[in-house]
Amino acid sequence: MANNQPRRHQCNDADNDDDKEDSALHKPSPLLLYRRSQRRTVNIPRRIHILGVGSVGGFVAHSLAGLPQRPPITLLFSERKSLIDWYEQGESVRLTTNGMLDARSNFDVEQVQRPRQTEEPQETDKDSIMQKNQSLSTDEVIHNLIISVKAFNTVGALKRVAHRLTPQSSILFIQNGMGVIEEVNDLVFPNPETRPQYVLGITTHGVYREEPFNLVHGGHGTTALAILPRDIEEVKPDFAPSALYLLRTMTRTPALAAVGFAPTDLLQLQMEKLAVNAIINPLTALIGCLNGDLLHRPSISRVIRLLLAEISLVIRSLPELQGVPNVNMRFDIKRLEAQVLGIAEKTARNKSSTLQDVSQGRLTEIEYINGYIVRRGEEVGIRCALNYMLMHMIKAKGYLEGERR
Repeated sequence: MANNQPRRHQCNDADNDDDKEDSALHKPSPLLLYRRSQRRTVNIPRRIHILGVGSVGGFVAHSLAGLPQRPPITLLFSERKSLIDWYEQGESVRLTTNGMLDARSNFDVEQVQRPRQTEEPQETDKDSIMQKNQSLSTDEVIHNLIISVKAFNTVGALKRVAHRLTPQSSILFIQNGMGVIEEVNDLVFPNPETRPQYVLGITTHGVYREEPFNLVHGGHGTTALAILPRDIEEVKPDFAPSALYLLRTMTRTPALAAVGFAPTDLLQLQMEKLAVNAIINPLTALIGCLNGDLLHRPSISRVIRLLLAEISLVIRSLPELQGVPNVNMRFDIKRLEAQVLGIAEKTARNKSSTLQDVSQGRLTEIEYINGYIVRRGEEVGIRCALNYMLMHMIKAKGYLEGERR
């Protein structure tokens, strides 16, 4: 306790500096958010729940588990099969980087229940395995939630734990695609007064799953985070302490290479990643190739430029980006093309998530990638015929693969 006193006294001086910085900039900077997180997370429950332990969620769980003073981590499983796989795979998350395997364990696990009106699942011969966990479901409050399920599963997954989230809870969304927040507000937390604090995250790490809880880190990247203000009109947002705790924990995790940003800056990073995903994901899925196979092929290069012409125009026309400096230059077609080719080269040996989903006959996130471009284009009066066609070609291929299986 004695060690904390000088630190607390120093933060009082920082408070005055913070007020000046707020007044000067009219929005909290990443440095200011970090200062606040340092002084406001003393009594915040440290446990972090992770809902969705696929490629990204598993990578985050593995990274957090490597901290010297790791927080307690609970993995939430929506399906019984995932819980069974967890026990059968040795109760650990394994990550292979450059041929080196690193397994981390000591996670708590829970199975989150379906909505009450659904029927209870039938007993199976695997029930004895799951009895190793003494509490598969609970109504304990969740203070810090990281959700990394597929975009189309987000609403259903959150409905299972919504009763455990309070306005002082925080949810970190770290997923592919865009448009999820709007769906969550409409269908899960329609009342702004009872809505948890949202944190948005994107990652450029190239991670794919070979088997349940067995991941391969195919390309190093970074993670960008931003706390969304509850009211966009607030000059000096009052963020939930749990959001500041999540931000601080993620940014002090070396493997994630995480950095905090202002919401407008993160939005631009999201748009850059969306543009890259809207090219690499559907094209690799349709052609049936690795990311690197898109490089140095004239026919594919022409398709990329045609798609980016639509994507660039939509992004530069979005009302939320009007007035932001250098938007036209940042989302210029040539610059976006350079980013697409750079990511394709960096992750040349990776299979895109859309290719993996289509090949297995699973639903894809194409509605939240190219579909998002189409919807936002309609809002600003731009018809995105090529992205619309590409979206439906991916859907059709997924349906056909599913029928064959």
